Amino acid sequence: MAKKPDFNIILFLALYVLLLQGFYFYVGLATPGGRFSSPFLAQYFNIPQWLTIAAVNPSKWLIELSGYSVHQLNAANITITGSRGVTVAWGCLGVGAMALWFAFITAHRNMAKKRKLVWIVAGITFIYVVNIIRIIMIALSNYYNWHYIHNFNAHNSFNILTYVIIIIAMWLFAKKYNKNKKIKVEAGNTTYLDVPLK
Repeated sequence: MAKKPDFNIILFLALYVLLLQGFYFYVGLATPGGRFSSPFLAQYFNIPQWLTIAAVNPSKWLIELSGYSVHQLNAANITITGSRGVTVAWGCLGVGAMALWFAFITAHRNMAKKRKLVWIVAGITFIYVVNIIRIIMIALSNYYNWHYIHNFNAHNSFNILTYVIIIIAMWLFAKKYNKNKKIKVEAGNTTYLDVPLK
């Protein structure tokens, strides 16, 4: 009987598509006025709105901490007084990148669940922090009229940057994973891999 590969490509693809399309479907359910919208979800369990607020509020707090006066037109908006605001839509939350990372780590078979969880949380946290930095930079570019930032698509640029970072992180993870696997095989240990984060 052939040995199963360490990486389950079917699980990876299925999880990625399920998470990403599931999020889009949920946005449709939680957005008021849509064809299949649910008033209950929109009011009491609006996950896209929670994620938006989770990206906007820390950005606002950090800008204020830097000495700027900030107000909000709505929960998804940050406006430095005297400039145009930044409104964060659900499509700008980096959910696709987070889903890709989650699916990639989960699809590794021979790895301890606790260690998978550490890698998943670390990757998603990193994507989240990069997004907050992007929001802050756009708000500052509006305040200071940085034309070189105004002249590129912030959404697409963030996506490209995030996916490049994720691909590099995947390569580093795979390299560390294979190195630890080789060490365990040479030691005659066939238990789950415990890939260190550092």
